[in-house]
Amino acid sequence: MLPKGSGPLEILNSLSWTIASFALVLGIMIFVHELGHYMMAKHLGIRVEVFSLGFGPRLFGFRKGDTDYRVSALPLGGYVRMKGENYEEELSGDPDEFLSRPKTHRFAVAIAGPAMNLFLAVGLLAANYVMGVEVPVYLSEPAIVGHVAAESPAEEAGFQVKDQILAVNSQDTPTWEDFYLAVGTSPNESLTITLRRQNQTLRKVVQATEEDLSGLGLIGVSPPVTNVITALVEGPAKDGGIEVGDEIVQVEAGDLIVRDLQEILDLIASREGKPVEFLLRRGDELLAKTIYPVEMDDQVRIGVAISPAFPRETKIEQYGVLEAIGRATQRCYQLSELTFRLVGKLLTGTTSIKSMSGPIEIAKYSGRAAAVVRPCPKGGYRAGRDEGGTAYSAQKSAGPGEHHGI
Repeated sequence: MLPKGSGPLEILNSLSWTIASFALVLGIMIFVHELGHYMMAKHLGIRVEVFSLGFGPRLFGFRKGDTDYRVSALPLGGYVRMKGENYEEELSGDPDEFLSRPKTHRFAVAIAGPAMNLFLAVGLLAANYVMGVEVPVYLSEPAIVGHVAAESPAEEAGFQVKDQILAVNSQDTPTWEDFYLAVGTSPNESLTITLRRQNQTLRKVVQATEEDLSGLGLIGVSPPVTNVITALVEGPAKDGGIEVGDEIVQVEAGDLIVRDLQEILDLIASREGKPVEFLLRRGDELLAKTIYPVEMDDQVRIGVAISPAFPRETKIEQYGVLEAIGRATQRCYQLSELTFRLVGKLLTGTTSIKSMSGPIEIAKYSGRAAAVVRPCPKGGYRAGRDEGGTAYSAQKSAGPGEHHGI
């Protein structure tokens, strides 16, 4: 999305880059696809007359042997033309004609194109794994609930903090990534979720909602969130040394220690003029600050805006060549399976066209579903991203995109 106020030149520049990037990616995919047909045909001794990137009139190229290698005028496509491939042609029966070859040879040539695209996908992903991929640590951790959004489907179904999610519709979900894949591709569906609560195994039926922009399924649970200071006004917090970017680890008053945003709000509201101990994380340093809430705008506040942040710790996933190929193959299979599943849901009308981006969205931003808690019509937290991409949290009194002020 372009920022508000973008001028014609910025819009044109952005559009040009988008079109150029699309053409480049499509061109690589087509080249690899047609290369598969070409290589198999050559291997089997079938004569290839034209290898073209693009359709229409020939722009430039060269001839080598029996083949004309060319770039044509219309870039959105490409083709390989083999001798004797058209049923309308009069065949001579020469062994280098496509239709004169056995069906097994013709099938091999036809399947070689898609196969090369699969090899490209696996190869690129394996190369990333070999070089190292930075991923959030929590995605590979057990799906233990750290936060249940107010008025969310999960809260209505009775989910609790510290519940461990074991399965979604009998599909095992041992990690947060598995959980997001299962729920994210099931918007507007009734899901049976298996939980472990202490020593009990429970099953909860929950109706997933749909995130407006991406079409991802959501139920309103996430790993533990950290409350981050996103803005300051003149007041006790600023005077006490709190800074923008500080993470609230916990808030303490007497024997009471709280970490949840609502509990923090309630605690501050009850401590006008009394000391409240904030434990903050600033970079790698832990700091203790004593703040005295005061009445501001008819509310007991300290003068900060807070936004929830999800776990930031990352790790580098890096593997040897063979293991990288294995993991890349598994990942491509998983995403292909998800895509076919979504196509089936689209054909049966059980999901919207927006959800077709689901596998790609989840693959790139696994955990985005955690960062977007559906707005609550009855109040409670709302979390998501404003037009600038900034995560926000608010109560019912705040408008969309605003951070919560205390």
